[in-house]
Amino acid sequence: MTEPNYAGFWRRVLASLLDNTVWILFLFWIYVWIVEGAFAVGDTAGIVAILAFFSLWFNYFAICEWRWGQTIGKNATGIEVRSIDRAPRLTYGQASIRNLLRLVDFFVIGEVMIATSKRKQRLGDLAAKTVVLRRVPHPVQEQPA
Repeated sequence: MTEPNYAGFWRRVLASLLDNTVWILFLFWIYVWIVEGAFAVGDTAGIVAILAFFSLWFNYFAICEWRWGQTIGKNATGIEVRSIDRAPRLTYGQASIRNLLRLVDFFVIGEVMIATSKRKQRLGDLAAKTVVLRRVPHPVQEQPA
């Protein structure tokens, strides 16, 4: 069996930038009004609105990777998350573990691990038993005339 084509550091960074840019734009253009309105009602409502945003952010990554193996950013950069055991798709637990540890990996740990590990895994990948692979292009079949 041939060695998988693991996604490199810069491709993964680009995918993350694409995904998080959408979230940052959503946060500053739309969600800030929701949070301001919630805080106008009361501190508890404001905190709930902030927690809802982080829940949406987390679940975007977890659900997309669980359901399709990739987020919009990963799709755009031609990479996907797969289980080490080559299962057809991740479990929700695997997707959740790798995305909970995204917060830890953000503080240099993930970048160093991706750059130095054989399978280019960050801490979240190791804990969830996942890898990020470059997607295999599907051959284009010509249609009969």
